Amino acid sequence: MKVVHITTTDTGGAGIAARNIHRALRALGVDSQMLVRWRRTYDNTIVQAQPNQYLYTPSSNGLLRKAEKVIRRRGKMLTKVENFERELDRLDMHYGAAYTMPVSQYDLTQHPLIKEADIIHLHWIENFVDYPTFFQKMDKPIVWTFHDENIAYGGFHYTDEANSFKESFAEIESQFIGIKKRALREGLNIHMVALSEQMENFYHEHGLQSNYPISIIHNGILPNDFQYLDRDYCRKILGIPIDRIVLCFCASDINDKYKGLATLVKALEKLNNPNITLLCVGKGELPNSSVDIVGTGTIANPRLMSVAYSASDLFVMPSFQESFAQAPVEAMACGCPVVAFPCGIIDELITPENGIRCSDFSMESLFKGIQTALDTKYNREKIREDVVERFNISRIAGQYIELYRSLNLKR
Repeated sequence: MKVVHITTTDTGGAGIAARNIHRALRALGVDSQMLVRWRRTYDNTIVQAQPNQYLYTPSSNGLLRKAEKVIRRRGKMLTKVENFERELDRLDMHYGAAYTMPVSQYDLTQHPLIKEADIIHLHWIENFVDYPTFFQKMDKPIVWTFHDENIAYGGFHYTDEANSFKESFAEIESQFIGIKKRALREGLNIHMVALSEQMENFYHEHGLQSNYPISIIHNGILPNDFQYLDRDYCRKILGIPIDRIVLCFCASDINDKYKGLATLVKALEKLNNPNITLLCVGKGELPNSSVDIVGTGTIANPRLMSVAYSASDLFVMPSFQESFAQAPVEAMACGCPVVAFPCGIIDELITPENGIRCSDFSMESLFKGIQTALDTKYNREKIREDVVERFNISRIAGQYIELYRSLNLKR
């Protein structure tokens, strides 16, 4: 069985999740490859594609070529993709929304890996997969793990941005929705995968094409990547006094409004415990606060993340939106209990033995959750045992293999 994973990049939340599945499948004997637009890791089983839809070919005549350049600078003779890019650049200057295109200069169906594959596994594909050519030509079974809410929109990735900017983006959003709906025609052999029950419900309620069958398969962790380490030793590494109460917060960008750092800081200010240190992992400027805040910057290495998780008494995830929420799973693999807002996998992940699920997305709810967790004694070894059993990447890969085989039988 030959499987090709397609994702825009092999980094970021979706890229790392896809890479973990890819690695686990290969460990189980599956011929798995990855095809990306931007490769950021050193792995010869991950291939960076090259644009192959040459939508504009300059004239061979020197004078005509100069004239064409002038005309194109004035916005004439641009391809549809270029026109979309120009319009999105203009909109981004004013709104800064997370917004991507379902069109590109990549016809991936012509790539040798795609031609040789038995199963195509899509992940986060925006600005990479060209919907019209890809789905028009594709005659192979497709598994599509969707990693955010873009499955419901033309270009938006967050529902609140879709609601806030719908008037400003109305024209291009309507065009992108039309492109997607025409591409995702009936008869395609697509099986959708949601990362959580919450995202499965979102797909049924809001998906542009919600008639495809869907399964829930969680993201997984490699147990050896995330280890339960000695707490005091880890604090010494980080320069944090051993007697502090340490709460860990993690985000690719700690200033991302959807990750909720500002809400967490307000909750800790209300808690007013001078012995608390907030450990922030990720790029971005640390907030000004009476709370003792320590920043590490970006940590890309799982072993180093294990140090941050193991040094902490609690991991706090005040995110307002997650399709899965990988960090709490990683933290639990290091024995760290979790306090989190109710999004992504949290309903399925948190039990009374491993943390607190906040009742809503308010600062007050987060404050109460942290307070309750700090008053609770947790067994860190059992937290790790439980999460490693439930979210072991080998187990997750096995679920995908079963799904692949069920699709293959239909060919």
